[in-house]
Amino acid sequence: MKVVVTGGTGFVMANFLRHWLEADAANTAISIDTTPLDDVARRYFEPVSKRVEFVTADICARETWSQLPDDGAHIVHGATVTPYPFTDPSGQRRNPEREDPLHVLNVNVMGTAEALNWARNRRNPGRFIHVSTGSVYADSVPEQEKQFFALPEDGYIGPIALYDISKYSSELIAQRFKQLYKMELAIVRLSTVFGPMDRQTPARNVRNIANHIAHAAAEGRVLKTTSTEAVGDYVYAPDVGEALRLMLIAPRGKLRHDVYNVACGITATVADLVADATAAVPEFSMDSAEAATADIVASAARRTGKWAAYDIARAKNDFGWRPRPPATAMRDYIAWLKSGNP
Repeated sequence: MKVVVTGGTGFVMANFLRHWLEADAANTAISIDTTPLDDVARRYFEPVSKRVEFVTADICARETWSQLPDDGAHIVHGATVTPYPFTDPSGQRRNPEREDPLHVLNVNVMGTAEALNWARNRRNPGRFIHVSTGSVYADSVPEQEKQFFALPEDGYIGPIALYDISKYSSELIAQRFKQLYKMELAIVRLSTVFGPMDRQTPARNVRNIANHIAHAAAEGRVLKTTSTEAVGDYVYAPDVGEALRLMLIAPRGKLRHDVYNVACGITATVADLVADATAAVPEFSMDSAEAATADIVASAARRTGKWAAYDIARAKNDFGWRPRPPATAMRDYIAWLKSGNP
């Protein structure tokens, strides 16, 4: 079975791509990315490199798609620009959303449109999985403050930043293509993902709380945080890879919904994640700090909406996916980092 993957050399899609190839010796892939393989990705894919073709190209360019074979391959569209503020190697504070908003919109919206347009014109179309984000959900859901419930896929939408807006726009475009052309298509919304291959790339410069904790534990550093009670729903990148694989191989008709949450399904505080890391590295510890010197700057007030637990019943029921326990994921990731991997 063959799959075309956009963003295949980045973070989440790299996990899926390698997992896809390792799961079945007959599986093959084409990876499309705007940047060539870096040394990290080259080492990561070396065990499966004979069954994947890496294409360096712009997903917004129609000629990128016109040169691909029409051979019934499935598509996992994960390429995206994640334009959160970050500090570059020189110490300068950068804000990609403000610096180049059109780049964010072009890749996240028009890149998706080009992928869909190519897919709908194929004589032998495969399944199309569009990778979206829980960032499309509202920043706050007052109903959850009254009586907590895991966030379902229907409702509670409230994009704010250009990333959120562009990802939700691309969801709507994907659903319209599905309606117009009877495409076999599903959308996944990821909660906060952590795990192997999470590194700085031209498209992504984000380090989430689980990432900071795992790196501090692996490096033997005391973690400095402004809050121990900030929450999130953290899902392990290899588990996301398995969810996407199961979606591709599910029998026709099994994907009964347009949108699926792929998440852990529970919230974890900073303290919870630190406890998981301490179970793997007993000498690991954390300390409180001011924002200027902290590894983690987070607000304990954000406890609902996109920050809360995501309902994953659809994924469990329709294609039998379940994430591993958070402590198991954290232990696995720390071991990965201690082995000298990113």
